Amino acid sequence: MDRYRPRYHFTAPRNWMNDPNGPFQLNGVYHLFYQHNPSKPEWGDIHWGHAASPDLVNWTHLPVGLAPSYELGESHCFSGCSVVNDGEVTMFYTSIGEGDRNPTTGAQQWMARGTDLRTWHKPAINPVLTLDLHEDLQIKDWRDPYVWKSEDGWRMILGGIHEEKGCAFIYHSDDLEQWSFKGIFYKGEEWIWECPHLFRFGDKAVLFYSPSGPVRYLSGTISGDKLIDVQKHGTVDSGGWEGYYASTGFVDENGRRILHGWIPEGSRGEEFPENLDWAGALALPRVVDLKASGALSMSPVPELETLRGESRSFTDIAVGPTPTSTGIQSASFECSLELDRQTMANTALIISVFASACGKEHTDVRLDLASKSITIDRTNSSLLPKVHKTPVKGELPSTEGTERIKLRIFADQSIVEVFVDDETCLTARVYPALEDSSGIQLRTSSGESVVSSMRIWEMKAADIRME
Repeated sequence: MDRYRPRYHFTAPRNWMNDPNGPFQLNGVYHLFYQHNPSKPEWGDIHWGHAASPDLVNWTHLPVGLAPSYELGESHCFSGCSVVNDGEVTMFYTSIGEGDRNPTTGAQQWMARGTDLRTWHKPAINPVLTLDLHEDLQIKDWRDPYVWKSEDGWRMILGGIHEEKGCAFIYHSDDLEQWSFKGIFYKGEEWIWECPHLFRFGDKAVLFYSPSGPVRYLSGTISGDKLIDVQKHGTVDSGGWEGYYASTGFVDENGRRILHGWIPEGSRGEEFPENLDWAGALALPRVVDLKASGALSMSPVPELETLRGESRSFTDIAVGPTPTSTGIQSASFECSLELDRQTMANTALIISVFASACGKEHTDVRLDLASKSITIDRTNSSLLPKVHKTPVKGELPSTEGTERIKLRIFADQSIVEVFVDDETCLTARVYPALEDSSGIQLRTSSGESVVSSMRIWEMKAADIRME
């Protein structure tokens, strides 16, 4: 068995995957596409892989959704979205080729349509958007369309660079075919914006973007064709290239706003000793809501609870600087903790996962109220010299009116996902080298403290199969 391959996180059947693309639900079935190289476990020859699920947990791999039309000058089908309109699914994606079709200055936006959810055709009207739409406005790295239904037709946003700043650009259409440029939806401070997408909450909207680092969001109001009155500028997940990138989202048939994100494989570093035939995974799907503060609420979809197996519960655990073993060995589990803020005020709590008996390997989830931080500390995560060991660090949510902290940790072979009070999220990759690096331990940075409650579930493998 491949010890690093996740058991309950989504992966391609083999070879390379990156960004999630075009998710939707139709007639009760969830569909997911993703950037995929079908022939090698490395980036290149980008297609759209395709899978379907009844529950966002168990997936069936279907034939490739989109392939480059080499005869039309396409080399890659970059990221995009899907729109369901009167039962017909329309995909929008960034078409990339060679020479003057390069991603920096020559990207085009194409569409594909299908009625059987298996095959999609690219109509002769492609490309549906080109850089010529912008006339004198200079835009580079223009890609990743996201489309939604508006009161007066359809809106699309695309990411790109203008005047050396990342931006989201907005477009309008009456029929999904003829598009007009409306302006800059929002101009950021980072050097690039990729994969922009948004969720609407009544008269509020949340814009997500990937700035070649941790995925960020802006909560505000849409006025005309601009995002204004920004209430909150927050981080979706602190993982970035080490754990979480290129998010996208959709609204399911129950009205839930579901967020997907890519877990990259770059943390393997150079000279990784295992010759793996796969690369990349998706983070656990998250249900997203908007708090009155403008901050996001994010939690794994409750359907994941169907994978819970045997569990052990602990209450009022006395913890000190010497590691306390839970007696549990697992590389695929969910751990839920509840902590009293007062008892944790003067020390950091450290939950070590993927811990070896000799103490040489352990990945530490460190909760520190004094510095208002939560960290996945990978310093001792692996004896392999070239794997990445930089920390993934996030800021704890506001403490007003709360006496307790709820912490959830999902570990899956080489993935660690952490959720604090359903607001702060961190994701990281780890690659332990020792065979017995599967222990779960608790300790403090100094002094004594008490963990109010903790429950650990062994997680069963998701049923992810070929059709």
